[in-house]
Amino acid sequence: MSARLTPVMQQHADAKRAHPDAIVFFRLGDFYEMFGDDAVVAAPLLELTLTSRNKGKPDEIPLAGIPHHAAAGYIARLLSLGHKVAICEQMADPAKCKGIVPRQVVRVITPGLVTEREHLESSANNFLAALEVTASAVGVSLFDFSTGELLSAELPDVPAALAELSRARPREVLVGFESETARPGVLEAVTALGRAALREDVAISDDETEAALGELAGDAAPLAPSARRAVARALRFARACNPGVELPARRIARWEPATLLAIDRVAQSHLELVESVSGRREATLLGVLDATNTPMGARLLRRRLLAPLTDVERIRRRLDLVESLVVHARLRDELTHELGQVGDIERLAVRCSLRAASPRDLGALRDGLLAARATVNVLERVADPGLRETLGLTEAGLDTVPELAARLERALVARPPVQAKDGEIFKPEFDAELAELAELRKSGTERMVELEARLKQETGIATLKIRFTRVFGWYIEVSRGQSSRVPEHYRRKQTVATGERYATQELDELADRIAHAEELHRERELLLLNELGAEAARESERVKALSREIARWDVAASMAHTAHRYDYTRPTVDASDQIVIRDGRHPVVERLAAQGRFVPNDVDLDLERERLWLITGPNMAGKSTLLRQVALAVILAQMGSFVPARSARIGVVDRVLSRVGASDNLAGGESTFMVEMRETAEILQNATRRSLVILDEIGRGTSTFDGLSIAWAVAEYLDEAICCRALFATHYHELTALGEGSRHAANYSVTAREQNGDVVFLHRLVAGAASRSYGIAVAKLAGLPETVLARARALLSTLEAGGVAPDAPKARTKSRAKTDQLPLFGARSEETRGHAEVLETLRALDIDRVTGLEALQFLARLKQKL
Repeated sequence: MSARLTPVMQQHADAKRAHPDAIVFFRLGDFYEMFGDDAVVAAPLLELTLTSRNKGKPDEIPLAGIPHHAAAGYIARLLSLGHKVAICEQMADPAKCKGIVPRQVVRVITPGLVTEREHLESSANNFLAALEVTASAVGVSLFDFSTGELLSAELPDVPAALAELSRARPREVLVGFESETARPGVLEAVTALGRAALREDVAISDDETEAALGELAGDAAPLAPSARRAVARALRFARACNPGVELPARRIARWEPATLLAIDRVAQSHLELVESVSGRREATLLGVLDATNTPMGARLLRRRLLAPLTDVERIRRRLDLVESLVVHARLRDELTHELGQVGDIERLAVRCSLRAASPRDLGALRDGLLAARATVNVLERVADPGLRETLGLTEAGLDTVPELAARLERALVARPPVQAKDGEIFKPEFDAELAELAELRKSGTERMVELEARLKQETGIATLKIRFTRVFGWYIEVSRGQSSRVPEHYRRKQTVATGERYATQELDELADRIAHAEELHRERELLLLNELGAEAARESERVKALSREIARWDVAASMAHTAHRYDYTRPTVDASDQIVIRDGRHPVVERLAAQGRFVPNDVDLDLERERLWLITGPNMAGKSTLLRQVALAVILAQMGSFVPARSARIGVVDRVLSRVGASDNLAGGESTFMVEMRETAEILQNATRRSLVILDEIGRGTSTFDGLSIAWAVAEYLDEAICCRALFATHYHELTALGEGSRHAANYSVTAREQNGDVVFLHRLVAGAASRSYGIAVAKLAGLPETVLARARALLSTLEAGGVAPDAPKARTKSRAKTDQLPLFGARSEETRGHAEVLETLRALDIDRVTGLEALQFLARLKQKL
């Protein structure tokens, strides 16, 4: 069948055969065309018209196309859906090429291997993750192609690897297996993470591993075998997608999850660290904290938020830097001003190293390097030795790559064009030849006049003239009487009635340059641009090193700004067993609430004293907020930030584990209760003595006594088996008996007050259990009809009169369950009891809140009951 293909379609078939899992963008003139199955798949996704080539013929082929200049937007849409795009380019100028234009795939773009600004989120890393799953461990590698960062670790099992992936949030995941026995359930588990495009990778041998590592083999030598293969997978995939390109990774950084505060995917979601349920960024902790001024700083802040430290000394060094910028407000303001001009020099450096930088990119790099120099100048004016040490300044100073900055500043116009073909890239004085060609484009005739005047002066021939005809081009004409004075190096071209016509090498060169000035100017610009890009590529590692320092200062300045503006305090972080917070606040809720409305609270957890707090109180009183704000204070402190409190002492936590809020997994066939139980099970399996656990309303998704029994058992297990610091919010007042009977558990409640049937939430945490739940008062706030509320009050009185003893959960007998049936408006089996219920309902009714129609309906129901 391929023999019947035209040469052009044979080129496409070859490209598709080499990249069967990618959508091929095949360059034809000013368009990228997609053929066959690619067109059928892409057309609806990109909202393109699906047509065909050779329509109506036996070899008809589906076809869809896009203008080449608009490709970036279409590629971004395909990447967001997890597709790969193979770019098959014309490798020669069709105007200068005889026969079929050669074409080849120059790049395969995947979600995890992009560098273009329009495909990237500036404030987050764009990781390609690679997993090497073995029977005893999982190697993990994270490669950000846009920044050159390459990380590696070995983890004990798949759940641990998934926890790290949830932290890194890769755009694409490669999974490879040492053997088939390691496969079961892994791909499904990775898929459950969502977001990332998942690709199963083929096996990689030891020889292939060494070949893929290349120059990084020495750097990878200390890594565990599974980690080495994971790194090799990522590099092999990146090279296959970018043939002939030197990858931007220059070193392998090892990360040890054991040195980081573990925050799993569930806790990240419950605490709304980087994403909120509402989708609003300002409702996340990251949205509150982020006052960074550079994309590098924003990415570093996000990473630190999701991966706080457990090393006390490193945490304190970070806090020292933040404190220095809180105290020295003027320094912080000057630093912030200069940082705002730096831009994303890290990703610009990588684009340069890949030789993919546009003139506009080089201009942005120039501006960024100059701003970075100004930023360093602000800091280097600091004279205090202690402050200089805290800022990380050394006697040698910071390398700001001044030679490259000066070269770019000398070369480029103030605002270079986006594309090289647009021209006008360089300053006129940068290159004499380019300036001459530019002048030629504008004033070629004037140059001929200048040459004519000079030749007249040199030869002394007053009648010498330079002329142009379409047939002969440019020539020198001398009158017949003066021809004897013509220099010997003049070449005779033609004799005419008025005299002789000549040419010289200088005239020919000038004439040729005028004729081809536009083309020569473009070629010269491209040559200079390539030389400038190559120089930037050679210095890319220095630029990336500078960007890391800029990011560190930017994060510290951002945290200092937030701390100063919103009255955060420096926490004391140590290896103690305590979490002591005075006047702690929820950083997000206080920002979204009306000014001055947030009520701060104290918390004092101690492994040797009260480590489990059982918190009761009405809905909407602030139990969940309290739980979250304690967890957020720990995360903030261990990431090196000040915390929203009057004071805080944080004994280092190894894990933050959360079960807060109701959710289900309908797609996975899991009810709210099933999700709750699964998440609770993971907490009990993973928590250690140094963990912080927050649990809210465990057991509410099932029957009252089942739920109470589960909640009781979970609380006991936290108290007696795990022995960790924990906050347990519940509506089961029976659980307060556990707080009264355990040496390490204590009862606390969030206060409220009822006035005239309405509830007033005080949001104040006090010692002791809540006396009631105020559920009906909250239902009243929600707008339930008064007749329903009256009936609820009557039923509550009946239930409280014959309720369960508060000392322990009890099972009701079958006969008791039968007599305790309380249908909403059904008749009772005992007439006297029915009369009593009617009286209770009437007493509970608020006449002033009942409409006429509701009163008549209510009366009819009571009559039926009687």
